[in-house]
Amino acid sequence: MTRSRRSALVVGLVAVLALVAGGVAVAIRPAHVVAGQAAPASSESVPVIGDPGVTVADPSSESGPPATTPAVTPPSGEPDGAIGAETAGDPYYPDSGNGGYDVQSYLVSFTFDPTERELAATTTITATVTEPTKLGRFSFDLQDTMTVSAATVNGAAAAVSQHDGKLVITPATGIATGQAMTVVIDYTGRPGPITGGTANLGDGGWYTTNSGGVAVMGEPYSASSWYPVNEHPTDRASFGVVARVPTGWQVISNGLPNTSDVPTAPDGFTTFVWDEPSPMASYLSVLYIEKFTMTTATTSGGIPVINAYGPGADTFRTVGDKTAQYLDFLASAFGPYPFESSGGIFMSDNVGFALETQTRPIYSGFADESTVVHELAHQWFGDAVVVNRWADICLNECFASYAEWLWAEHNGEDLDQAYLSYVGGVAEQPGFWSDPLFDMGAGNEFGSVYSKGPLALHALRVEIGDEKFTEVLLGWIEEQSGKAASWSQFEELVSRVAGTDESAFLKAWFRDSGRPADQYLYPGRLRR
Repeated sequence: MTRSRRSALVVGLVAVLALVAGGVAVAIRPAHVVAGQAAPASSESVPVIGDPGVTVADPSSESGPPATTPAVTPPSGEPDGAIGAETAGDPYYPDSGNGGYDVQSYLVSFTFDPTERELAATTTITATVTEPTKLGRFSFDLQDTMTVSAATVNGAAAAVSQHDGKLVITPATGIATGQAMTVVIDYTGRPGPITGGTANLGDGGWYTTNSGGVAVMGEPYSASSWYPVNEHPTDRASFGVVARVPTGWQVISNGLPNTSDVPTAPDGFTTFVWDEPSPMASYLSVLYIEKFTMTTATTSGGIPVINAYGPGADTFRTVGDKTAQYLDFLASAFGPYPFESSGGIFMSDNVGFALETQTRPIYSGFADESTVVHELAHQWFGDAVVVNRWADICLNECFASYAEWLWAEHNGEDLDQAYLSYVGGVAEQPGFWSDPLFDMGAGNEFGSVYSKGPLALHALRVEIGDEKFTEVLLGWIEEQSGKAASWSQFEELVSRVAGTDESAFLKAWFRDSGRPADQYLYPGRLRR
Protein backbone atom coordinates (compact mmCIF):
# COMPACT_ATOMS: atom_id res chain seq x y z
CA MET A 1 0.00 0.00 0.00
CA THR A 2 1.03 3.58 -0.55
CA ARG A 3 -0.51 6.56 1.21
CA SER A 4 -1.31 9.82 -0.52
CA ARG A 5 1.93 11.76 -0.52
CA ARG A 6 0.38 15.07 0.42
CA SER A 7 -1.97 13.69 3.06
CA ALA A 8 0.90 11.71 4.57
CA LEU A 9 2.92 14.86 5.03
CA VAL A 10 -0.06 16.60 6.56
CA VAL A 11 -0.41 13.92 9.23
CA GLY A 12 3.31 14.08 9.87
CA LEU A 13 4.19 10.66 8.48
CA VAL A 14 7.10 10.28 6.10
CA ALA A 15 5.87 10.24 2.52
CA VAL A 16 9.07 11.06 0.68
CA LEU A 17 12.48 10.18 2.00
CA ALA A 18 15.00 12.22 0.07
CA LEU A 19 18.14 10.16 -0.06
CA VAL A 20 20.90 12.32 -1.43
CA ALA A 21 24.16 10.91 -2.70
CA GLY A 22 26.50 12.54 -5.12
CA GLY A 23 23.96 15.28 -5.76
CA VAL A 24 21.26 12.79 -6.87
CA ALA A 25 18.02 12.81 -4.87
CA VAL A 26 16.14 9.53 -4.69
CA ALA A 27 12.45 9.79 -3.86
CA ILE A 28 11.57 6.83 -1.68
CA ARG A 29 7.94 7.02 -0.62
CA PRO A 30 5.53 4.63 1.04
CA ALA A 31 4.22 2.33 -1.60
CA HIS A 32 0.52 2.45 -0.97
CA VAL A 33 0.23 6.19 -0.65
CA VAL A 34 -1.36 8.36 -3.27
CA ALA A 35 -0.55 12.03 -3.56
CA GLY A 36 -2.77 14.97 -4.29
CA GLN A 37 -5.72 16.68 -2.74
CA ALA A 38 -9.08 15.12 -2.10
CA ALA A 39 -11.33 14.68 -5.11
CA PRO A 40 -13.34 17.79 -5.94
CA ALA A 41 -16.96 17.89 -4.94
CA SER A 42 -19.37 16.71 -7.60
CA SER A 43 -22.70 18.04 -8.67
CA GLU A 44 -25.70 16.93 -6.66
CA SER A 45 -26.63 14.33 -9.26
CA VAL A 46 -23.22 12.62 -9.36
CA PRO A 47 -21.93 10.57 -6.40
CA VAL A 48 -18.26 11.07 -5.58
CA ILE A 49 -15.39 9.18 -4.02
CA GLY A 50 -16.30 8.55 -0.41
CA ASP A 51 -20.05 8.55 -1.01
CA PRO A 52 -21.98 5.31 -0.58
CA GLY A 53 -21.85 3.40 -3.83
CA VAL A 54 -23.94 2.04 -6.59
CA THR A 55 -26.34 -0.65 -7.69
CA VAL A 56 -25.54 -4.10 -8.94
CA ALA A 57 -27.77 -6.95 -10.08
CA ASP A 58 -27.12 -10.61 -10.82
CA PRO A 59 -25.53 -11.20 -14.24
CA SER A 60 -26.72 -14.79 -14.43
CA SER A 61 -30.23 -13.63 -15.22
CA GLU A 62 -31.49 -11.48 -18.07
CA SER A 63 -32.66 -8.71 -15.76
CA GLY A 64 -33.77 -7.97 -12.22
CA PRO A 65 -32.57 -9.51 -8.99
CA PRO A 66 -31.62 -13.20 -8.86
CA ALA A 67 -34.30 -15.76 -8.18
CA THR A 68 -32.20 -18.90 -8.04
CA THR A 69 -32.72 -19.76 -4.38
CA PRO A 70 -35.71 -19.79 -2.02
CA ALA A 71 -36.56 -16.95 0.31
CA VAL A 72 -34.29 -16.51 3.30
CA THR A 73 -35.29 -18.26 6.52
CA PRO A 74 -34.10 -17.05 9.92
CA PRO A 75 -32.35 -19.68 12.06
CA SER A 76 -34.50 -21.56 14.55
CA GLY A 77 -33.52 -24.17 17.09
CA GLU A 78 -30.07 -25.60 17.63
CA PRO A 79 -27.66 -26.02 14.70
CA ASP A 80 -26.84 -29.53 13.54
CA GLY A 81 -23.20 -29.35 14.59
CA ALA A 82 -20.60 -26.98 15.92
CA ILE A 83 -20.78 -23.21 15.48
CA GLY A 84 -17.84 -21.71 13.60
CA ALA A 85 -16.04 -18.77 15.18
CA GLU A 86 -17.03 -15.26 14.08
CA THR A 87 -13.38 -14.18 14.07
CA ALA A 88 -10.08 -15.21 12.56
CA GLY A 89 -8.46 -14.53 15.92
CA ASP A 90 -6.25 -11.65 14.79
CA PRO A 91 -5.87 -9.31 17.80
CA TYR A 92 -5.45 -6.26 15.55
CA TYR A 93 -8.85 -6.74 13.92
CA PRO A 94 -10.74 -9.18 16.15
CA ASP A 95 -14.07 -8.68 14.36
CA SER A 96 -12.67 -9.74 10.98
CA GLY A 97 -12.61 -13.23 9.59
CA ASN A 98 -14.39 -16.41 10.56
CA GLY A 99 -13.68 -20.02 11.47
CA GLY A 100 -14.84 -23.54 10.68
CA TYR A 101 -14.00 -23.63 6.98
CA ASP A 102 -11.40 -22.79 4.33
CA VAL A 103 -12.57 -21.02 1.18
CA GLN A 104 -11.35 -22.23 -2.21
CA SER A 105 -13.16 -19.83 -4.55
CA TYR A 106 -15.44 -16.81 -4.86
CA LEU A 107 -17.56 -15.99 -7.91
CA VAL A 108 -19.33 -12.63 -7.66
CA SER A 109 -22.06 -12.18 -10.26
CA PHE A 110 -23.83 -8.84 -10.62
CA THR A 111 -25.40 -6.20 -12.84
CA PHE A 112 -24.72 -2.52 -12.26
CA ASP A 113 -26.24 0.61 -13.75
CA PRO A 114 -24.43 3.84 -12.82
CA THR A 115 -27.71 5.75 -12.97
CA GLU A 116 -28.95 3.62 -10.07
CA ARG A 117 -27.49 3.19 -6.60
CA GLU A 118 -28.66 -0.33 -5.79
CA LEU A 119 -26.61 -3.54 -5.91
CA ALA A 120 -28.25 -6.90 -6.59
CA ALA A 121 -25.84 -9.79 -6.72
CA THR A 122 -25.23 -13.49 -6.30
CA THR A 123 -21.98 -14.77 -4.81
CA THR A 124 -21.04 -18.44 -5.02
CA ILE A 125 -18.47 -19.66 -2.51
CA THR A 126 -16.79 -23.06 -2.46
CA ALA A 127 -15.12 -24.13 0.78
CA THR A 128 -13.95 -27.10 2.80
CA VAL A 129 -15.04 -27.66 6.38
CA THR A 130 -12.16 -27.47 8.87
CA GLU A 131 -14.20 -27.67 12.06
CA PRO A 132 -12.95 -30.76 13.96
CA THR A 133 -16.50 -32.04 14.17
CA LYS A 134 -19.57 -31.43 12.06
CA LEU A 135 -20.13 -27.76 11.14
CA GLY A 136 -23.68 -26.71 11.92
CA ARG A 137 -23.45 -22.92 11.63
CA PHE A 138 -20.88 -20.57 10.12
CA SER A 139 -20.45 -16.94 9.16
CA PHE A 140 -19.03 -14.60 6.54
CA ASP A 141 -18.13 -10.93 6.71
CA LEU A 142 -20.72 -8.80 4.90
CA GLN A 143 -21.47 -5.17 5.65
CA ASP A 144 -24.91 -4.33 6.98
CA THR A 145 -25.56 -2.18 3.91
CA MET A 146 -26.15 -5.50 2.12
CA THR A 147 -29.36 -7.46 2.78
CA VAL A 148 -29.40 -11.18 2.04
CA SER A 149 -32.61 -12.46 0.47
CA ALA A 150 -31.74 -16.14 0.04
CA ALA A 151 -28.99 -18.69 0.59
CA THR A 152 -28.33 -22.35 -0.12
CA VAL A 153 -25.68 -24.76 1.13
CA ASN A 154 -24.98 -27.66 -1.23
CA GLY A 155 -28.26 -26.92 -3.00
CA ALA A 156 -30.49 -26.94 0.09
CA ALA A 157 -32.10 -23.82 1.53
CA ALA A 158 -30.26 -22.46 4.57
CA ALA A 159 -31.36 -20.20 7.40
CA VAL A 160 -29.73 -16.77 7.49
CA SER A 161 -29.30 -13.90 9.93
CA GLN A 162 -27.22 -10.71 9.85
CA HIS A 163 -25.68 -8.61 12.61
CA ASP A 164 -22.76 -6.21 13.02
CA GLY A 165 -21.17 -6.92 9.65
CA LYS A 166 -21.62 -10.68 9.92
CA LEU A 167 -23.74 -12.99 7.78
CA VAL A 168 -24.61 -16.12 9.76
CA ILE A 169 -25.69 -19.22 7.84
CA THR A 170 -27.28 -22.34 9.32
CA PRO A 171 -27.50 -25.21 6.82
CA ALA A 172 -30.39 -27.66 7.06
CA THR A 173 -27.95 -30.40 8.06
CA GLY A 174 -24.42 -30.12 9.42
CA ILE A 175 -21.41 -30.74 7.20
CA ALA A 176 -18.69 -33.15 8.28
CA THR A 177 -15.09 -32.06 8.67
CA GLY A 178 -13.13 -32.33 5.44
CA GLN A 179 -16.26 -32.18 3.31
CA ALA A 180 -16.79 -29.62 0.54
CA MET A 181 -19.60 -27.11 0.58
CA THR A 182 -20.96 -24.73 -2.02
CA VAL A 183 -22.72 -21.70 -0.63
CA VAL A 184 -24.86 -19.51 -2.91
CA ILE A 185 -25.97 -16.15 -1.52
CA ASP A 186 -28.37 -13.63 -3.09
CA TYR A 187 -28.36 -10.09 -1.75
CA THR A 188 -29.08 -6.45 -2.51
CA GLY A 189 -28.11 -3.11 -1.04
CA ARG A 190 -26.22 0.14 -1.38
CA PRO A 191 -22.52 -0.56 -0.85
CA GLY A 192 -20.15 2.12 0.37
CA PRO A 193 -16.85 2.64 2.18
CA ILE A 194 -16.07 0.75 5.38
CA THR A 195 -14.95 3.19 8.03
CA GLY A 196 -11.69 2.57 9.81
CA GLY A 197 -10.07 0.67 6.97
CA THR A 198 -6.52 1.15 5.75
CA ALA A 199 -5.27 1.62 9.30
CA ASN A 200 -7.07 4.95 9.60
CA LEU A 201 -5.33 6.41 6.54
CA GLY A 202 -8.73 6.29 4.87
CA ASP A 203 -11.77 4.12 4.56
CA GLY A 204 -11.78 0.98 2.44
CA GLY A 205 -14.47 -0.57 0.31
CA TRP A 206 -16.85 0.65 -2.39
CA TYR A 207 -16.24 4.17 -3.69
CA THR A 208 -18.21 6.07 -6.30
CA THR A 209 -16.03 7.98 -8.76
CA ASN A 210 -16.63 11.55 -9.86
CA SER A 211 -18.10 10.29 -13.12
CA GLY A 212 -20.48 7.88 -11.38
CA GLY A 213 -18.38 4.75 -11.80
CA VAL A 214 -17.05 2.47 -9.07
CA ALA A 215 -13.66 1.71 -7.51
CA VAL A 216 -13.39 -0.97 -4.81
CA MET A 217 -10.16 -1.00 -2.79
CA GLY A 218 -8.97 -0.99 0.81
CA GLU A 219 -6.84 -2.67 3.48
CA PRO A 220 -7.58 -4.52 5.69
CA TYR A 221 -11.23 -4.14 4.67
CA SER A 222 -12.82 -3.82 1.24
CA ALA A 223 -14.30 -7.10 0.03
CA SER A 224 -17.12 -7.27 2.59
CA SER A 225 -18.52 -4.02 1.21
CA TRP A 226 -19.82 -5.89 -1.85
CA TYR A 227 -19.63 -9.66 -1.36
CA PRO A 228 -19.75 -12.19 1.52
CA VAL A 229 -16.19 -13.15 2.43
CA ASN A 230 -13.87 -14.59 5.05
CA GLU A 231 -12.07 -11.26 5.43
CA HIS A 232 -8.64 -12.19 6.72
CA PRO A 233 -5.48 -12.69 4.63
CA THR A 234 -4.90 -16.24 5.85
CA ASP A 235 -7.94 -17.58 3.95
CA ARG A 236 -6.85 -17.13 0.35
CA ALA A 237 -9.09 -18.16 -2.53
CA SER A 238 -9.40 -17.81 -6.29
CA PHE A 239 -11.65 -14.99 -7.44
CA GLY A 240 -13.95 -14.38 -10.37
CA VAL A 241 -16.31 -11.60 -11.46
CA VAL A 242 -19.20 -11.68 -13.92
CA ALA A 243 -20.39 -8.11 -14.35
CA ARG A 244 -23.11 -6.59 -16.51
CA VAL A 245 -23.02 -2.86 -17.05
CA PRO A 246 -24.78 -0.52 -19.49
CA THR A 247 -23.11 -0.59 -22.89
CA GLY A 248 -20.45 2.11 -22.99
CA TRP A 249 -19.21 1.37 -19.49
CA GLN A 250 -16.37 -1.09 -18.85
CA VAL A 251 -15.26 -3.36 -16.02
CA ILE A 252 -11.78 -4.49 -15.00
CA SER A 253 -10.81 -6.69 -12.07
CA ASN A 254 -8.09 -9.14 -11.04
CA GLY A 255 -6.54 -11.63 -13.40
CA LEU A 256 -7.42 -12.04 -17.06
CA PRO A 257 -10.58 -11.37 -19.06
CA ASN A 258 -12.58 -14.39 -20.15
CA THR A 259 -14.19 -13.89 -23.53
CA SER A 260 -15.52 -17.42 -24.00
CA ASP A 261 -18.88 -18.63 -22.67
CA VAL A 262 -19.81 -15.12 -21.58
CA PRO A 263 -23.40 -14.97 -20.25
CA THR A 264 -25.86 -13.09 -22.43
CA ALA A 265 -26.53 -9.55 -21.27
CA PRO A 266 -29.96 -7.91 -21.28
CA ASP A 267 -30.65 -5.32 -23.96
CA GLY A 268 -28.46 -2.25 -23.54
CA PHE A 269 -25.95 -4.03 -21.30
CA THR A 270 -22.54 -5.65 -21.83
CA THR A 271 -21.10 -8.54 -19.83
CA PHE A 272 -17.51 -8.58 -18.58
CA VAL A 273 -15.90 -11.66 -17.05
CA TRP A 274 -12.60 -11.59 -15.12
CA ASP A 275 -10.87 -14.52 -13.48
CA GLU A 276 -7.91 -14.75 -11.08
CA PRO A 277 -7.16 -18.46 -10.58
CA SER A 278 -4.30 -17.95 -8.11
CA PRO A 279 -5.54 -17.86 -4.50
CA MET A 280 -5.46 -14.38 -2.99
CA ALA A 281 -6.30 -12.54 0.20
CA SER A 282 -9.70 -10.87 -0.01
CA TYR A 283 -8.40 -7.31 0.47
CA LEU A 284 -6.45 -7.83 -2.76
CA SER A 285 -9.62 -8.14 -4.83
CA VAL A 286 -10.35 -5.08 -6.95
CA LEU A 287 -13.22 -3.79 -9.07
CA TYR A 288 -13.24 -0.75 -11.36
CA ILE A 289 -16.30 0.26 -13.37
CA GLU A 290 -15.62 3.24 -15.61
CA LYS A 291 -15.22 4.50 -19.15
CA PHE A 292 -11.50 3.90 -19.33
CA THR A 293 -8.74 3.43 -21.88
CA MET A 294 -7.16 -0.01 -21.85
CA THR A 295 -3.63 -0.80 -23.00
CA THR A 296 -1.83 -4.13 -23.28
CA ALA A 297 1.81 -5.19 -23.29
CA THR A 298 3.94 -8.22 -22.42
CA THR A 299 6.93 -8.68 -20.14
CA SER A 300 10.10 -10.32 -21.43
CA GLY A 301 8.93 -13.46 -19.62
CA GLY A 302 5.64 -13.50 -21.54
CA ILE A 303 3.38 -12.15 -18.76
CA PRO A 304 0.47 -10.12 -20.21
CA VAL A 305 0.22 -6.58 -18.84
CA ILE A 306 -3.23 -4.96 -18.90
CA ASN A 307 -3.59 -1.35 -17.77
CA ALA A 308 -6.73 0.74 -17.43
CA TYR A 309 -6.60 4.57 -17.40
CA GLY A 310 -9.72 6.26 -16.11
CA PRO A 311 -11.01 9.73 -16.99
CA GLY A 312 -8.29 12.30 -16.41
CA ALA A 313 -5.61 9.66 -15.74
CA ASP A 314 -3.82 9.72 -19.10
CA THR A 315 -0.94 11.64 -17.46
CA PHE A 316 -0.05 8.42 -15.60
CA ARG A 317 0.70 6.58 -18.82
CA THR A 318 4.31 7.75 -18.62
CA VAL A 319 4.88 5.36 -15.72
CA GLY A 320 2.05 2.90 -16.31
CA ASP A 321 3.31 2.01 -19.74
CA LYS A 322 6.65 1.00 -18.15
CA THR A 323 4.98 -1.70 -16.04
CA ALA A 324 6.61 -4.51 -18.00
CA GLN A 325 10.03 -2.91 -17.53
CA TYR A 326 9.52 -2.61 -13.77
CA LEU A 327 8.34 -6.22 -13.54
CA ASP A 328 11.38 -7.49 -15.42
CA PHE A 329 13.64 -5.68 -12.96
CA LEU A 330 11.75 -6.94 -9.91
CA ALA A 331 11.87 -10.49 -11.23
CA SER A 332 15.65 -10.19 -11.40
CA ALA A 333 15.68 -9.30 -7.69
CA PHE A 334 12.91 -11.51 -6.27
CA GLY A 335 12.56 -14.41 -8.70
CA PRO A 336 9.95 -15.21 -11.35
CA TYR A 337 6.76 -13.16 -11.34
CA PRO A 338 4.28 -15.24 -9.31
CA PHE A 339 1.03 -14.77 -11.29
CA GLU A 340 -0.37 -15.21 -14.78
CA SER A 341 -1.09 -11.55 -15.51
CA SER A 342 -0.23 -8.04 -14.38
CA GLY A 343 -1.01 -4.40 -15.01
CA GLY A 344 -2.57 -1.51 -13.17
CA ILE A 345 -5.68 0.61 -12.71
CA PHE A 346 -4.96 4.33 -12.83
CA MET A 347 -7.67 6.76 -11.73
CA SER A 348 -7.66 10.51 -11.23
CA ASP A 349 -10.02 10.25 -8.25
CA ASN A 350 -8.09 10.34 -4.98
CA VAL A 351 -8.98 8.18 -1.98
CA GLY A 352 -5.64 8.79 -0.26
CA PHE A 353 -3.73 5.61 -1.05
CA ALA A 354 -2.70 3.14 -3.73
CA LEU A 355 -3.06 -0.59 -3.17
CA GLU A 356 -1.32 -3.74 -4.39
CA THR A 357 -4.48 -5.53 -5.51
CA GLN A 358 -3.39 -8.88 -6.90
CA THR A 359 -2.10 -8.84 -10.49
CA ARG A 360 -3.43 -5.31 -10.98
CA PRO A 361 -2.58 -2.60 -8.41
CA ILE A 362 -4.88 0.41 -8.25
CA TYR A 363 -3.58 3.98 -8.08
CA SER A 364 -5.93 6.75 -6.97
CA GLY A 365 -5.05 10.31 -7.81
CA PHE A 366 -1.29 9.80 -7.97
CA ALA A 367 1.24 7.47 -9.58
CA ASP A 368 4.95 8.02 -10.05
CA GLU A 369 7.77 5.59 -10.72
CA SER A 370 8.52 4.84 -7.06
CA THR A 371 4.85 4.23 -6.27
CA VAL A 372 4.37 1.86 -9.20
CA VAL A 373 7.57 -0.06 -8.37
CA HIS A 374 6.41 -0.32 -4.76
CA GLU A 375 2.98 -1.70 -5.61
CA LEU A 376 4.37 -4.13 -8.15
CA ALA A 377 6.94 -5.37 -5.60
CA HIS A 378 4.00 -6.31 -3.40
CA GLN A 379 3.03 -8.94 -5.94
CA TRP A 380 5.88 -10.93 -4.38
CA PHE A 381 5.86 -9.47 -0.86
CA GLY A 382 2.24 -9.27 0.26
CA ASP A 383 0.36 -11.06 -2.52
CA ALA A 384 2.32 -14.24 -3.30
CA VAL A 385 3.32 -14.37 0.39
CA VAL A 386 0.63 -12.95 2.67
CA VAL A 387 0.88 -12.01 6.32
CA ASN A 388 -0.18 -14.52 8.93
CA ARG A 389 -1.28 -11.67 11.22
CA TRP A 390 -1.48 -7.94 10.64
CA ALA A 391 1.34 -7.53 13.18
CA ASP A 392 3.57 -9.05 10.45
CA ILE A 393 2.88 -6.20 7.99
CA CYS A 394 6.59 -5.35 7.69
CA LEU A 395 6.85 -8.48 5.56
CA ASN A 396 4.78 -6.54 3.02
CA GLU A 397 5.62 -2.88 3.45
CA CYS A 398 9.27 -2.91 4.50
CA PHE A 399 10.17 -5.01 1.47
CA ALA A 400 8.06 -3.11 -1.05
CA SER A 401 9.61 0.11 0.26
CA TYR A 402 13.09 -1.35 -0.09
CA ALA A 403 12.22 -2.33 -3.67
CA GLU A 404 12.10 1.40 -4.39
CA TRP A 405 15.67 1.65 -3.08
CA LEU A 406 16.72 -1.27 -5.28
CA TRP A 407 15.19 0.45 -8.30
CA ALA A 408 17.10 3.64 -7.41
CA GLU A 409 20.29 1.60 -7.13
CA HIS A 410 19.56 0.06 -10.51
CA ASN A 411 19.47 3.61 -11.87
CA GLY A 412 22.84 4.57 -10.38
CA GLU A 413 22.14 5.54 -6.77
CA ASP A 414 24.78 4.74 -4.11
CA LEU A 415 22.56 3.23 -1.42
CA ASP A 416 25.27 3.12 1.23
CA GLN A 417 25.77 6.86 0.95
CA ALA A 418 22.04 7.42 0.81
CA TYR A 419 21.61 5.33 3.96
CA LEU A 420 24.28 7.27 5.84
CA SER A 421 22.84 10.60 4.76
CA TYR A 422 19.36 9.62 5.84
CA VAL A 423 20.42 8.13 9.18
CA GLY A 424 22.49 11.21 9.85
CA GLY A 425 19.37 13.32 9.52
CA VAL A 426 17.20 11.28 11.89
CA ALA A 427 19.70 9.79 14.35
CA GLU A 428 18.78 12.29 17.07
CA GLN A 429 15.03 12.22 16.44
CA PRO A 430 13.51 9.86 19.05
CA GLY A 431 10.12 9.95 17.37
CA PHE A 432 11.52 8.41 14.21
CA TRP A 433 12.70 5.33 16.10
CA SER A 434 9.81 4.96 18.55
CA ASP A 435 7.64 2.42 16.72
CA PRO A 436 8.81 -1.16 16.25
CA LEU A 437 8.57 -2.62 12.76
CA PHE A 438 7.07 -5.86 14.04
CA ASP A 439 3.92 -5.78 16.16
CA MET A 440 3.59 -2.01 16.08
CA GLY A 441 -0.01 -2.04 17.30
CA ALA A 442 -3.36 -1.88 15.52
CA GLY A 443 -3.77 1.33 13.56
CA ASN A 444 0.01 1.88 13.37
CA GLU A 445 0.72 -0.55 10.56
CA PHE A 446 1.33 2.01 7.85
CA GLY A 447 3.87 4.36 9.39
CA SER A 448 7.46 3.41 10.17
CA VAL A 449 7.40 0.52 7.71
CA TYR A 450 7.87 3.08 4.92
CA SER A 451 10.75 5.00 6.50
CA LYS A 452 12.53 2.96 9.15
CA GLY A 453 11.65 -0.25 7.28
CA PRO A 454 13.89 0.17 4.22
CA LEU A 455 16.70 1.48 6.42
CA ALA A 456 16.48 -1.70 8.49
CA LEU A 457 16.61 -3.91 5.41
CA HIS A 458 19.61 -2.08 3.99
CA ALA A 459 21.41 -2.45 7.31
CA LEU A 460 20.56 -6.16 7.23
CA ARG A 461 21.91 -6.43 3.71
CA VAL A 462 25.24 -4.97 4.83
CA GLU A 463 25.24 -7.08 8.01
CA ILE A 464 24.99 -10.42 6.21
CA GLY A 465 26.47 -9.40 2.84
CA ASP A 466 24.95 -8.72 -0.56
CA GLU A 467 25.02 -12.33 -1.76
CA LYS A 468 23.35 -13.77 1.32
CA PHE A 469 20.81 -10.94 1.37
CA THR A 470 19.85 -11.82 -2.20
CA GLU A 471 19.63 -15.46 -1.14
CA VAL A 472 17.27 -14.44 1.67
CA LEU A 473 14.99 -12.53 -0.70
CA LEU A 474 14.85 -15.35 -3.23
CA GLY A 475 14.57 -18.02 -0.56
CA TRP A 476 11.71 -16.26 1.21
CA ILE A 477 9.58 -16.18 -1.93
CA GLU A 478 10.54 -19.71 -2.92
CA GLU A 479 9.73 -21.16 0.51
CA GLN A 480 6.64 -19.13 1.38
CA SER A 481 4.89 -18.35 -1.91
CA GLY A 482 1.25 -19.35 -1.69
CA LYS A 483 1.33 -19.30 2.11
CA ALA A 484 0.60 -17.04 5.05
CA ALA A 485 3.91 -16.32 6.77
CA SER A 486 5.06 -14.78 10.03
CA TRP A 487 7.90 -12.46 10.99
CA SER A 488 9.41 -15.19 13.16
CA GLN A 489 9.73 -17.39 10.08
CA PHE A 490 11.63 -14.64 8.30
CA GLU A 491 13.98 -14.23 11.27
CA GLU A 492 14.70 -17.95 11.19
CA LEU A 493 15.48 -17.81 7.47
CA VAL A 494 17.91 -14.91 7.91
CA SER A 495 20.00 -16.72 10.52
CA ARG A 496 19.88 -19.94 8.54
CA VAL A 497 21.13 -18.31 5.35
CA ALA A 498 23.65 -16.08 7.14
CA GLY A 499 25.11 -19.06 8.96
CA THR A 500 25.24 -16.94 12.14
CA ASP A 501 22.76 -16.04 14.84
CA GLU A 502 21.29 -12.71 13.73
CA SER A 503 18.60 -12.56 16.42
CA ALA A 504 20.19 -9.65 18.30
CA PHE A 505 20.49 -7.59 15.13
CA LEU A 506 16.91 -8.36 14.08
CA LYS A 507 15.59 -7.60 17.54
CA ALA A 508 17.34 -4.22 17.66
CA TRP A 509 15.98 -3.13 14.28
CA PHE A 510 12.57 -4.78 14.01
CA ARG A 511 11.24 -5.70 17.44
CA ASP A 512 12.58 -2.94 19.69
CA SER A 513 11.61 0.67 20.07
CA GLY A 514 14.35 3.26 20.01
CA ARG A 515 17.42 3.73 17.85
CA PRO A 516 19.52 0.60 17.39
CA ALA A 517 22.94 0.55 19.04
CA ASP A 518 25.75 1.74 16.78
CA GLN A 519 26.98 -1.80 16.14
CA TYR A 520 23.61 -2.50 14.44
CA LEU A 521 23.03 0.98 13.04
CA TYR A 522 26.43 1.02 11.30
CA PRO A 523 27.28 -2.62 10.46
CA GLY A 524 30.15 -3.68 8.22
CA ARG A 525 31.09 -1.18 5.53
CA LEU A 526 28.65 1.38 7.02
CA ARG A 527 30.71 1.61 10.21
CA ARG A 528 31.82 5.18 10.95
